[in-house]
Amino acid sequence: MLDIVRRLYAFERLQSVKIAMEYGVNPKTISRDMKSIHESIPLVNKKGVWHLDMDALYTSDDNFSHSLLAAFAHNVEIKVECLERSNISKDLITFALEYKNLPKKLGEEMLRCITEKEQCSFSYAKEHDTSQRRVDPIKLYVENTRWYLVARDYKDDGIKTFLLANIRSFKRLAGEEQTLTPKMMAKADEIKSVWSSSSQKPISIKLYAHPEAARYLKDIKLHKSQKIFDEHCDGSAELHYVITHKLEILPAIKSWLPYIHIMEPKWLQEELLESLQTYQKEASEATR
Repeated sequence: MLDIVRRLYAFERLQSVKIAMEYGVNPKTISRDMKSIHESIPLVNKKGVWHLDMDALYTSDDNFSHSLLAAFAHNVEIKVECLERSNISKDLITFALEYKNLPKKLGEEMLRCITEKEQCSFSYAKEHDTSQRRVDPIKLYVENTRWYLVARDYKDDGIKTFLLANIRSFKRLAGEEQTLTPKMMAKADEIKSVWSSSSQKPISIKLYAHPEAARYLKDIKLHKSQKIFDEHCDGSAELHYVITHKLEILPAIKSWLPYIHIMEPKWLQEELLESLQTYQKEASEATR
């Protein structure tokens, strides 16, 4: 799908039947994939031939959709003329590859606050209590289809992430300008996961990816810090990361087993093996 997206951004016109043969899949699979891509990227389909909807790309009054598009392109490292000419000077939505579970109306209101540099307020509901918050919104963030707002919280003057699903009674504070400092903006840009923290000591991670996984992980990063340290002649690769919390990357590693292995640190390798043994034992007991 990522390869198809790259070709679409290169302004190719892709015929479903032909590309199904290219990728060795059923035309119905291509049709489903195109519809899935179309949820994030404006496409035109004429008699089975798909291409970018250029009119939709240049719609000037749909800043929200354009920001989603820019985030998608940024995360698959696509740079095309139509995005370079846009007036979006920084990422307003980050780490987004798919946009399921997005409360669009709330997202649109938040993005207006961000682009117009307004404060906003809302009730934030947690498991046992609800608190009133006034914030300077900075950007939207998605991780595992869960949407968050990255914002400066006036409650303790810190940069925090708020789960959109827990936000109630959202209100834009027209006339209340944001008072963000360059240091606060830099701290927000440092967030690479809801688990990351600039106050924690960085952890270096080294992974070995089998050929089956390495060819995909060149496009689909397990973590925003991913660097390809070495590519081997058999197609495998050594990948390096820098995190501040194990949960920034551990769930992603588990999703790629058994095609990737933790080389360093050893404690994370041991913790993963222990969790797999626990899972195997509990799964065996549950099916008796």
